[in-house]
Order: sequence, then structure tokens, then C-alpha cells
Amino acid sequence: MRVAVIGANGRVGQILCQLLKKSAKFEPLAVVRDQNQKNYFEQDLGIEASLTSIEESSVAEISDALKGCEAVVWTAGAGGKGIERIFTVDLDGAMKTIEACQKGQISRFVMVSAINAEKRDAWWSTALRNYYIAKRTADFALRCSGLEYTILQPGSLGSESGTGKLCQLDQIQSKKSDFYLIQREDLAQFIQLVLENPEITAQKTIPLANGDSNMQEILQQI
Repeated sequence: MRVAVIGANGRVGQILCQLLKKSAKFEPLAVVRDQNQKNYFEQDLGIEASLTSIEESSVAEISDALKGCEAVVWTAGAGGKGIERIFTVDLDGAMKTIEACQKGQISRFVMVSAINAEKRDAWWSTALRNYYIAKRTADFALRCSGLEYTILQPGSLGSESGTGKLCQLDQIQSKKSDFYLIQREDLAQFIQLVLENPEITAQKTIPLANGDSNMQEILQQI
């Protein structure tokens, strides 16, 4: 399966692309926004890359960049660079990519969102309100798109080695995202499992945090 990774140059995206490259089941396409990033993926990692700015490109241009792909993983984000980029990346960029998948008849879409994005009470009075408004709206658009979606809602992202363990789904309560942590390596690994198991994960929204259960056990809870 050829999988486009939007936001491939982010830390989760880089880990995911390398996992997919090692798998016999997948062929990653790294979607990046500048030439240096493209060179890094193609020359250093041996991964095909598309030079496509999700912010600046039209729906038609994004659709052209995704030709030949059977699935899209959205891992892009503004990364704390201000409200304008929250709107152009997390909101409009995500929605343009959803439209591009509809246009190009790419049915499978995995969205990396944020924990409790649909629960306004959890974030309305926090400094992350604008970010969560964008995430919630993009998630809603994906649910209404007709695509075969999975929305992953991770807690705060850590940079240590992955544990391979996740929190049981029924134990994740509606709290601020700081209460929950997931290592980026674990998030990337779970994205791969989602791609491998569409019959279990399609049309589902899945909160994610590190815990004591192995990932296969979590899959069976979905």
C-alpha cells in the first residue's frame, strides 16, 4: 500500500515514514514543504518525497501530489507558530487534504488530532483553545467526508524511547492533555497498526496515551 504522510518532516512523521519503509506492506511518500526536506528524505533515508506545501497548494495540486496513493496519514501541525498558521495548517490544510482525497478517490485517511478535541469543556478555558477549535473542526469535517477515516487523539507527545504500551481506552477520562503522555515512537507504531487493521479501526476515534497494555490488546478494545 502506498501511503502519503502529510507533515512527514515532523518527528512523528519521520518515525512513521521509516517504519513504513521497513515494512513489506507499505510504500511511504513523504509530503514536505521545502527542497532541503525533500533532499533529506530521498538522499539520506531513501524515501520518495513530494515537494508540496499544504498551506500554499490548492486542492487540485494536493490531489495531484497524492496520485497513486491508497491512504493518507495527516501528522502536520503549526507547531506553536501562531494563530495564523493554526488556521492555515491545522484547519484549512487538513480540510484541503480531505477534499483532495475525495477528488482523487483515496478512501483511507488517518488523522492525528489531539486528546479530547471534541470535548469543549476540557479545553475552552485554556491557552490552547484556538488550536483545539481547529482540531475539532477538522475532525468533524473528516467524519462527514464519506472517507474511511480513523481519528487518533494522542495526549502530550514525548521524545523518549517508545514503551510499546498504551492506556486502556476506558481509562482515559476527559482531562487536559497534560494529564496524558504518549511517546512519539509509540504513536507512530500505532499509526502503522491502524493502517494494517482497517477492518477494526475504520470510522473510529481513538484516544491514545501510554499505559500498561500492549498495542494488540488496545486494538481489540476498539
